[in-house]
Amino acid sequence: MIALSILFLVIGILQFAYGLAEYVVYPADKKDVPACSQTNDALVKMFGESGVQIYQSQIRQTTEFWFIQAHKVRKEIILQIPGVNAVMENGIVAQNCGPSFVNASAIATANRTLPKGASPEELKLPFRSQRDAPQDLDLVSWPPRRRIPAVGKMPWYVYDVARGTDTYIYIIDNGINTNNPEFKSMPWPPELDEWHYAYGVSDSATDDNLAGHGSCVASKAAGWKTGVSKNSQLVVMKSLPTVADVNFAFAAALDDIIEKDRQGKAVVVYPATSIQTFAARSALPRNWRSVKELIQELFAQDVVVVTGAGNNAAGSSALNTLPAMWGLAEDFPLIVAGAVTTEGTIARFSQGAATPSEIVWAPGESVVCANGPSSPGLAVRSGTSFAAAMVAGLAAYELTGPDPPPPGSVPSSIRTRLLANSRPIYPLSKPKVIWNGGTGALNTLLRNSTFQTGPQPEQGSSNMTTIIDLMNLTEGQALAA
Repeated sequence: MIALSILFLVIGILQFAYGLAEYVVYPADKKDVPACSQTNDALVKMFGESGVQIYQSQIRQTTEFWFIQAHKVRKEIILQIPGVNAVMENGIVAQNCGPSFVNASAIATANRTLPKGASPEELKLPFRSQRDAPQDLDLVSWPPRRRIPAVGKMPWYVYDVARGTDTYIYIIDNGINTNNPEFKSMPWPPELDEWHYAYGVSDSATDDNLAGHGSCVASKAAGWKTGVSKNSQLVVMKSLPTVADVNFAFAAALDDIIEKDRQGKAVVVYPATSIQTFAARSALPRNWRSVKELIQELFAQDVVVVTGAGNNAAGSSALNTLPAMWGLAEDFPLIVAGAVTTEGTIARFSQGAATPSEIVWAPGESVVCANGPSSPGLAVRSGTSFAAAMVAGLAAYELTGPDPPPPGSVPSSIRTRLLANSRPIYPLSKPKVIWNGGTGALNTLLRNSTFQTGPQPEQGSSNMTTIIDLMNLTEGQALAA
């Protein structure tokens, strides 16, 4: 007892020389309830009730970590507590967009407003041709083996309006701009009870990233005009790219899905990469080991998980960041999204070209999406984050297809289907880019004489006639600009 008192006296003196730091404390076995309880008691005794925040899952009966503020000299003392596996300073460990984002991207606000879209009443029709869709979204429904028209002349985004209903897309990011029409006009705008707040963010339903990264991601997944799966509901895991917040976001998403019985109906999109690069067999830092375990638990709950390939192709065309690298393993059905241009070529910044057949390619360069809090309307952005968002939207769309994947195999089945249904953009032979008609929806559309369209073209011909004409073009024909 005397020795302990002397130790705390020494610590008190050293507090003047060493400042406070935030730490994440990991248990040796998160499922060992008695051991975690004893560890928690020791931490509370050391730092007080108010000084210790525990992430404890009641539904899974696990202790994921403790989040504390402590003077740096206490780190070694904490490591001596029975049941503690690791102590990590709560630094920034991930980045929303790779180091090439600023130089390789069009990040200026789009000074145009897309035409008025369909009303909720119109969405009751079996199929819709969205004439006001941006070019990047049009590409998702463009049929195989047909030459794309000049930029800006692709006629529409065709989709089944019933798809995506009762699905949930979990966005791990720094919030979304709920005042943007992309979200206010959704059939089910994000409710306050669908927001979850990590440790480093404000408890407000806002996008705290001035560039609007999270807003763009969310709108490409499920936005009213720019999103792939327009009936999906958004769940916001508002967080920073720090050790504690990233671990919180994955754990809280997992618990929310289990508690609300959303297994087989949920997609988690993590539009970020680790700052640190890794070799194939590198030992995982404790925080990323925790993230990998949580993703595996999400898979076990039939949850699809999507991430970006990374934006540092100048440094490496191969995947060299986490969690993207895990998607190369056969037994880990993480969907890794690479970015292509609106012409279907691999974006110059996108990683993944070294293993193109393992990557799900989607538009990610100069895509149109919701702007952030600094400006209203729409913006033009680039990055594999936004390709991942479109892939997440298509994954949710696929969950509600005519042949839903069987329970117990949802993540692997969806990954397999997205890869199988992808096609190159003619006349290119690669890479294969996501297509929402892979299950036959577009063919059904072309054969269905009762298909309902949006506004008719000015020339008086119907949208159906126009799309059939486009399908009948020979390889050598070009569309008028």
